[in-house]
Amino acid sequence: MRKRRSRHVDHYALSDDDDDDGDSHASKRAPTPMSEILQYNEYTFTDDTVPTHTKGSFAVPNSPAKSRDTLLTHDSMPDLVGVTVDTETISEDAVDGNNIFDDCDLQYLLRCLDAVDDVEEGPKSRKRTAGDRPLLQWRALIDSYLAELLRLEGRGVFTDGCCATCQVTMQGGHRCEDCHDATLHCTSCIIAAHRQNPFHRIQTWNGQYFEKVSLKSLGLRIQLGHVVGSLCCHPVSAFSDDFVMLDLNGIHEIGLDFCGCETAQPQYVQLLRNKFFPATSVQPKTAATFGLLEHYHLLSMQSKVSAYDFYTTISKRTDNTGTSPPRDRYYAFLTMSKEWRHLKMLKRAGRGHDPAGAAATGPGECALDCPACPHPGKNLPFGWENAPKGTRWLYKLFLGIDANFRLKRKKVSSDDVDPGLNDGYAYFVNEWDYKAHLVTHDKPITDSNDANRHCNTHDAIKLANIKGSASLASSGVATVDCSRHEMKRPCSIGDLQKGERHVNVDFLVNSTLRHNTPTEVSASYDVACIYCLNIKQRFNKYGFDTLASHDIVWSVPKFHINAHREYCRSAYSPYLLPEFGRYDGEGVERRWAITNPFASITKEMGPGSRRDMLDDVFGAQNWNKIITMAQTLLARIKTAVPQRDTHVQAYQDFSSSFDDTVVDQWERDIQTWEADPKNAPNPYVIERPHLSQAAIRLELAEKDKQALDNGTATVLHADYSASSMLVSGLDIKESQRRLKVEYDTITRHTTDLARAKLIEKSNTLQRKIDTWRGIQHLFMPNVVSLQDHVGNTTSYNTDLLLPSTACIHTAVPQVLLEHEWQLRYAQAHDALASLRGRLEVRAHMYHYKDRFVRGQREGTRSNSLLQSVEAKKDSDIARYRAAFSALQVLSAALGKTNWCGTLSELRDDDVRHVSSGDGSGSEGRREMSWIWLAGGERSATLQTEAALRMEWCRARARAQRWSEECDLLQEEMRRVLAYHEWHSSWWRCQVGQNFVNRPEHQEGADAYAFRQASIRLGIRSRCQKAWHFVDAWIPSPCSLT
Repeated sequence: MRKRRSRHVDHYALSDDDDDDGDSHASKRAPTPMSEILQYNEYTFTDDTVPTHTKGSFAVPNSPAKSRDTLLTHDSMPDLVGVTVDTETISEDAVDGNNIFDDCDLQYLLRCLDAVDDVEEGPKSRKRTAGDRPLLQWRALIDSYLAELLRLEGRGVFTDGCCATCQVTMQGGHRCEDCHDATLHCTSCIIAAHRQNPFHRIQTWNGQYFEKVSLKSLGLRIQLGHVVGSLCCHPVSAFSDDFVMLDLNGIHEIGLDFCGCETAQPQYVQLLRNKFFPATSVQPKTAATFGLLEHYHLLSMQSKVSAYDFYTTISKRTDNTGTSPPRDRYYAFLTMSKEWRHLKMLKRAGRGHDPAGAAATGPGECALDCPACPHPGKNLPFGWENAPKGTRWLYKLFLGIDANFRLKRKKVSSDDVDPGLNDGYAYFVNEWDYKAHLVTHDKPITDSNDANRHCNTHDAIKLANIKGSASLASSGVATVDCSRHEMKRPCSIGDLQKGERHVNVDFLVNSTLRHNTPTEVSASYDVACIYCLNIKQRFNKYGFDTLASHDIVWSVPKFHINAHREYCRSAYSPYLLPEFGRYDGEGVERRWAITNPFASITKEMGPGSRRDMLDDVFGAQNWNKIITMAQTLLARIKTAVPQRDTHVQAYQDFSSSFDDTVVDQWERDIQTWEADPKNAPNPYVIERPHLSQAAIRLELAEKDKQALDNGTATVLHADYSASSMLVSGLDIKESQRRLKVEYDTITRHTTDLARAKLIEKSNTLQRKIDTWRGIQHLFMPNVVSLQDHVGNTTSYNTDLLLPSTACIHTAVPQVLLEHEWQLRYAQAHDALASLRGRLEVRAHMYHYKDRFVRGQREGTRSNSLLQSVEAKKDSDIARYRAAFSALQVLSAALGKTNWCGTLSELRDDDVRHVSSGDGSGSEGRREMSWIWLAGGERSATLQTEAALRMEWCRARARAQRWSEECDLLQEEMRRVLAYHEWHSSWWRCQVGQNFVNRPEHQEGADAYAFRQASIRLGIRSRCQKAWHFVDAWIPSPCSLT
């Protein structure tokens, strides 16, 4: 065991008795480590040049047995009675009316003492007790628990045959399963005790065991329209007197009477006033308690339980033996739960306070707004439209566009049979307007190849994975969200028919921009680089005018951007674009993880029921975000401020290492790009110019033409020159590689037809090789002797003896070596460029597969696509390695040195995406693979300068984004408080607006409005309390200059 380091302190046992003599008791007691004497030196600086020196000491309790939190409480602070002060020189100012010790100093010393104890002795484990392992303690009592459960199957102590209430002698007796006691009652007493609880389950003793009976069979009847316990003069029984009530403890057949008096309300109103929700409005025979519907409403949102599973549960509670199943009211329960959700949504949106009624509800009026987003007229300051350019961006709206292919719907029912109730009131767009738009404009405006040439073919990948959409009415949903706060926006969600087409997303973008949106918008989309190319032309064709009144800056979410080409990774990066804060654009993605469990519930629903259900789901998610906004923004600001200070200081230190003229030039370059990122040179991109094989072939052909024109050409063949002969040889070499890959896939199960086609390809290639060799002999006569040693091989293994191979064994004309050098150098860069593209596509495909592909069929298609990309990637690797190997040989033959530049030997671990690590496991130490930095024939100095410039720009961007994040978070906190204040005022304005001549209804509506206003003020107060010290805690922003 490691020896504990001794401290320079003395241990004493201090008496609590003030009258005892410390010296006498010290000699009688053994020293125990009850406290420690700590000495200190204090220097007091006055106007004199010589400081005053004071020595002192005081006792503190020993802390090994106490936790740090216990020592720092006020009651556990040590008594300073025993403090002794030894003063060499004490100035009058130091002791005149001043306390020598400070509470903060004492706490600091105690913390230091605890820290030393923790380091030297390590954490002390608490002694385990029986209470820490209750299961082990309970195992010894299993028989006792089991005996008590069996005892409850009998009558217990109630075997005298008397009623526990009226004491009359009874035959058998009844007891209630849902009441907390097990007393036995007679029939009249059990009915009287359950007039207020008519849905409790009753058991009757038959002499051998308890059997279930209903209160209806015992004579209990529920009278509506009157006070409980009173009788109606003209009771009207429910139709057929077989009313069924659904409650949390089961499905009950009850005796129910409606009021038939002259002033009686309609039957459905009588039920509602007793908190029973009828399944039909005409002669209802089924109802559910409000408690059941409320319970299912919350349970479905939290546990994602389906209506079928919930109904089956209460059915099993009624009878789980199958001998007496309850009446089936499943479809009635579906109708009631759907109506309940719709009514709760209307109620919470204040639609019941509008004299025009629910029919006057406008699009999106029932959606819950994000209180932190800018809402003109609600939480923006007066004159925000005229704010200066430096602060106007704070009133920008951040949107995120995405699709979810998990929320599918099968071809079940139709809008005519199941039209839905919300009808565009909340988050889904109006279905009829949406379908009319798709029917009119469901044709592409431009060729998709234009977009594919701009970036990777993301849409093709998505469409390939949903080929089984023939059985689907909807392949998923698309949405436009408040991405910064991860909340759904009004009228911003719509179904997808097949793939993530622009015509669908365009309608949703236009719809969300119409709902109280500020002029400046930042929108993120995983294919924004493609989507925004022709958006103005598409909107003009649709007749949409929203783009003219909004300034939209497009970006690609940070996780998706790695699957894009290099240009997109800077031009559309939210971390590099100005006035974005630390916005990653992935907020909409994070919310899908909560929504996806509902996919198994909604895929079998009709169209209207599914939209209403998802509207309710999104509303619940928005409410959860609203009530947790206080801790969300507080956590973000606590992260942003230290990061801002760190990155601003790092940027300043990095800038100071360069000459001012260099930094000024970089600053001008970055500002020019930020002002016009589409046209200005991109400082975040390291240019990698290289001559492609096509360009080299053109250059060599032009040289041959010039030689022919000048009459200096040596003509050895009518159709081929030296350069064209080599080009043909390299083409044959590439054909050999492709054919070898096909031969490697042959197995014993390969069909005869496939084998025949391969043999035909091999024969064709061999004929090309024989023809080419005849031409090669004219330009390289020395290879004839070498070919005799090659022997007979298959066509794809035949050595063509190109100059890079033949020069090792024989003399090769210098011009051929030069020509192959140029072609091989270009081939290496072409292969790297193609390889980078394959890696980008593969990264996107893996991401899409993880998100959306489920099931064997879709998984098989995805794996086939991935295998195709992997095969092409392997071909690029082989092509580069062959070119690099040839360059190594040619460089020796031509005497070239330092020719590699940014080229290098390609190892397997070098083939990784730009965002992938090098295997070190550390983000801070991760290095980018050299294949993403490989350029052309630029000097090392230019490459280094470009790399430094790019790193300086990124350091500047990090400092700016964190500084913007701090400013934006403070503005969002202000907006949250202002929004809740506005919303509270709005609810108070609803008081007295409706039910003017119906005092009972008006009182209820006014009470609800006052309660909602109080809730908004309560949320505002909670946020204000959580953020009370934010302004004082945030220091003044650091300057980037």
